[in-house]
Amino acid sequence: MKLSEETKNPERNIPLGLVLAVSASIVLYVLVALSAVSILGWAKLSQSSAPFADMASASLGANAYVVLSAIALFATANTVLLMLLAASRITYGMASSSSIPKVLAKVHSKTRTPWVAISIIAILSIGFISLANIGYLASMTNFTVFFTFIVINAAVIMLRFKKADLQRPFRVPITIRRFPVLPALGIIFNIFMLFQLSFQVLTAGLFLTISGILAYFLFKK
Repeated sequence: MKLSEETKNPERNIPLGLVLAVSASIVLYVLVALSAVSILGWAKLSQSSAPFADMASASLGANAYVVLSAIALFATANTVLLMLLAASRITYGMASSSSIPKVLAKVHSKTRTPWVAISIIAILSIGFISLANIGYLASMTNFTVFFTFIVINAAVIMLRFKKADLQRPFRVPITIRRFPVLPALGIIFNIFMLFQLSFQVLTAGLFLTISGILAYFLFKK
């Protein structure tokens, strides 16, 4: 969602907030990993098909499965809601800039929400849910995330040279002769993660990416 519209000094606060959020997530993930290893041990943990459930069962008893399932359902529902809201808002923004058909930018007269974009995203989401292979769908989502991060990091490097005099309230740290090191590492890491996906996922992801680029130039004209 376009949080910049509701944020004070978004050029500085949004990047700073993202860095702090990612840093906090890294700390929490490391603590959870250490807790899991200390409870189950690495050997048993590596053979588990449901490590969090086994960890909860070992520490809280057999009824922990019920509690953990309820927490997982609420967490998943919250994530899905946020993703649906973000997807419809992004679709609305792209339609407003004529990157995709303008009809997706229609706003409801009473609720002032992009009802066409919301409806299309809801229909597509239902269609994806009906797919038998959820693992394949998750891998496609991973491809999208990795490819998006590659483009974002490349854009940071390009802007550093093409618009060197641009005012930057928040500047990416660690630079060697104007070359930002962290975005370069981000590109390398995400390329590495891309090649961990299956050949079928990479082929389908590249096909969808190229189709999207062609559609962009088509509607832009």
